[in-house]
Amino acid sequence: MQKRAGLTLCLVLAITSTLSLSALLVKAEGSRYRPDTVAHMQQGIKFLRAKQLDQARSQFETVIKMEPSIPDAYNNIGLSYAYENKVDKAIQYYRKALDIEPLYVPALNNLGLVLYSTGKAEEALYYWRLCLKISGGQEPELHYYAANAMRDVGQKKEARENYLIAIKLDPTHAAAHSGLAALDLSEGRLDEAFSEVNKAIKLKPDSAFSYYHLGLIEERRHNVAAAIKAYETSLKYETVSKYAQETKNRIAKLNGTAPASGNLAQGQFNSGQDDQQGQGDDDGRSEMQGSMRQAAREAMKRHAWAEAVHDFDSLIRTGAGEDPIVLNNLGYCQANLNQLAKAVESYRKALMIKSDGFPEAQFNLGMALRRMGDNAGAEAAFRKAIDDSSLRKKTNPLAQNMLGIILRERGDYNGADRAFRKAILQSGGDVPVAHYNLAVLLERIERSRDAVSEYKTYLKLAPRGKNATNARLRLKRLTGM
Repeated sequence: MQKRAGLTLCLVLAITSTLSLSALLVKAEGSRYRPDTVAHMQQGIKFLRAKQLDQARSQFETVIKMEPSIPDAYNNIGLSYAYENKVDKAIQYYRKALDIEPLYVPALNNLGLVLYSTGKAEEALYYWRLCLKISGGQEPELHYYAANAMRDVGQKKEARENYLIAIKLDPTHAAAHSGLAALDLSEGRLDEAFSEVNKAIKLKPDSAFSYYHLGLIEERRHNVAAAIKAYETSLKYETVSKYAQETKNRIAKLNGTAPASGNLAQGQFNSGQDDQQGQGDDDGRSEMQGSMRQAAREAMKRHAWAEAVHDFDSLIRTGAGEDPIVLNNLGYCQANLNQLAKAVESYRKALMIKSDGFPEAQFNLGMALRRMGDNAGAEAAFRKAIDDSSLRKKTNPLAQNMLGIILRERGDYNGADRAFRKAILQSGGDVPVAHYNLAVLLERIERSRDAVSEYKTYLKLAPRGKNATNARLRLKRLTGM
């Protein structure tokens, strides 16, 4: 999921619910339903609201048999599948509704929701723009949805305008304030983000989404205790296991107890503008594994790579050769010694042993293969790292950033754009280089104004980053200032 978009599929707005008996039992010309279908539609909606989905579908299918040209029934069947996260089936029925009535707003909106939930923000935005045009732009929720999608595809100015319209139409719209805070956070405007997220919390004190973003903001302000408190409050209200795990990971990171991509094997492979980062993994059992494991850890912390390789080799000779974490960290040290072929061998051994998914080793494999000039192999490894992370209910912004670099070099600018934006959204500001890489792409496709915005954001987030000098030079060339 793109990071905490704040959307759900369980919305009253998304259900065809305009079934007033006083209107439907009148056989006036133009009435949408025949009287004999009204009972089935109402019973279906009752089941749908109660999440009795099989019963709901049965009622709506009866309506379709009686009146095949009614879009409402197809739309509500689509929503029943969306509740079950059966995305393909949901999309199929929403499109059937639109085949009957192309400007049918409930199905347009629902189609946008389900597309957005699967990471297709640009497609979702098309349908929400259409909804806004049809409805006259007076629905705050539609402005909010559109703003989220605009933010995700980089239309930040328009996203801000739509968040503000949603708030103007509904001053109590807490989610719009949270969305605005997320936008400010992505642009490094921490004071503005703090103000907006607190407005959201005041309006909706039980919002896990808002407290999570408050945690991100406090983390970026280096207020560790306040960040942990915000994340812990978010957990009290979080109902989605994936998001709860991400929040726990944030807390563990701040407490120094994060089990993955942590202190041991995290560093940087620097090559030009890419700011490529490596990932490591520590299973938390180092103290029990004896002095050699501890010695290897300490050597890695000091970046004493040759010493660490010696210690890991000793561990393997004494029986740790089937430990995928030892092999991954050995490969990481070998890569830092430029022993790339050996590193690739170590990573692949780790991956063979940990066959249920090992995103850190996949990422490191991708980095090594890229340095060896094997971009196809690197791309496959980065994509697998992303997939493995998803299975763990995590995101992998570093892999998204590297995937974007490869796609940009190959000329797949749309794919690169999507990957960089995912890296930005998923990282919560922790991978500022993705802004730089996106800016380079935007400059290449002659979107200079957007490139300027991304360079400025990068410099706000990383004023002394490895690409800061280049970013300032590019800004000067683009703006003349």
